[in-house]
Amino acid sequence: MAAPSNVVNPASYDGLAGSAVGTSTAAGNIAAQSGQPGPYTFGTSFSGNTSAGTANNCINVAAVQNFASKDVNRIIGQIAKVLARKSPYINSIDGGTLPNVSDVVRSVVEEMAVPNASLAAPSFVADINLCGVGSTPDQVGSTEYQFQLATLRGAGPRVCVKQARAAFKGSYLQAQVSLEKTILQLINADIRYQYLIQSGVKYVVNSTQSFTSNLTGDMQQINTLFANILPDSAMNFKTLYRIGTFLREEMLAEPFASKDGEFFQVLASADQIENFRNDADVKEDLLYLTAGSFSLGDESISGYQFMGYRGFAFGIDQQPLRASGFASTGVLQLIEPITATAVTNGFAQRRNSAWVSTTTAPYEVMFVIAGGAFKRLVPEQYVGEGTFRFAPQLAMGELEWTYFRDNDCNLYGDFGQHIYQIQRAIQPIRPQNVCAIVFKRCPFDGAPLPCSTSSTGL
Repeated sequence: MAAPSNVVNPASYDGLAGSAVGTSTAAGNIAAQSGQPGPYTFGTSFSGNTSAGTANNCINVAAVQNFASKDVNRIIGQIAKVLARKSPYINSIDGGTLPNVSDVVRSVVEEMAVPNASLAAPSFVADINLCGVGSTPDQVGSTEYQFQLATLRGAGPRVCVKQARAAFKGSYLQAQVSLEKTILQLINADIRYQYLIQSGVKYVVNSTQSFTSNLTGDMQQINTLFANILPDSAMNFKTLYRIGTFLREEMLAEPFASKDGEFFQVLASADQIENFRNDADVKEDLLYLTAGSFSLGDESISGYQFMGYRGFAFGIDQQPLRASGFASTGVLQLIEPITATAVTNGFAQRRNSAWVSTTTAPYEVMFVIAGGAFKRLVPEQYVGEGTFRFAPQLAMGELEWTYFRDNDCNLYGDFGQHIYQIQRAIQPIRPQNVCAIVFKRCPFDGAPLPCSTSSTGL
């Protein structure tokens, strides 16, 4: 199937567990100066300055983004802020710290021992007959993965002090809040993508194939590919329950434990969770629970999600992964959910029509997650040794305002900008505890039904 515009091809994954490679463009960044080659290639290089009489050869004034609301006449009221989409992925993975030991780290997982005795019918011998009877040692083993620290760097637009002093009070503060929420959005998107790539079990919802044919993966397997068949159906609760049973009984996955019991986390779009809620058996159960004044039934029907139903806890992914098909065998061709659109001041996120449409994005991804699948590790701070001293590094996506004066690019200190970087390493522990499921999006336009033309006589 041909891919529409604005797509991402995850096939660039480099095969090293816990890391991914890709390309990024940074239109509007400064090219290397003085002809010296640098480690980065930027989308646009600037030469000269449009302002006459200045010695600034690095920063084009046209490249400075004025995203603030200028107080030219008078703005009445308060600058409103837009909240970022909520996402449950950051709460589904354990955290930790990665020691400064090496560039590639080995993760050793001790496997369950293989006993010499039968697990179907263990044979015990009477004590009186044990004299002189020995035993055969059990078999033990371990699986190793390799992962490494990876970084995503970003920056806010350059801000000119001449423009900032004329901006409406609060504009830049809310721009900072917007950047912070975008960083949180990136962190959640990264976790979701790593679940897609590194999960040890994958399932394609196809009604013409058996459960075994639709499912790929095994215990302690990582970077599993989808079965080479396209989905033709939406996901239903019966299939979900079968996958949960497979994870529990065959993969020995341990659900998350809470005060309300043990649950697998199910992260899916609002439409898919509504499909589960409308499943015939589920709907009947919820109606009985509601009639019996059980809080689960009432919350499940009146709320946007329902928790703790038959061993599953459901969470809404407000921006699920969608695909146009397979880019290569078992690798989805993902579609970007957003595009950049020019607004009154600067640019803003807008939905990508190719991501919204069931024609250009007919397939969607959801996840079933058990505990202890992966860890998201952040690096220890490194300040150097002896006279080799480094400034503290950004790792958690913190925003840092930079305002550096030099004799060439920023002689008068006119410009400043925010920078950030996100550093993490994804450590595989039990990759089979995450099952990525790709299913067909069934068209639903929510159109009203026309009125009947016949009269009832009332």
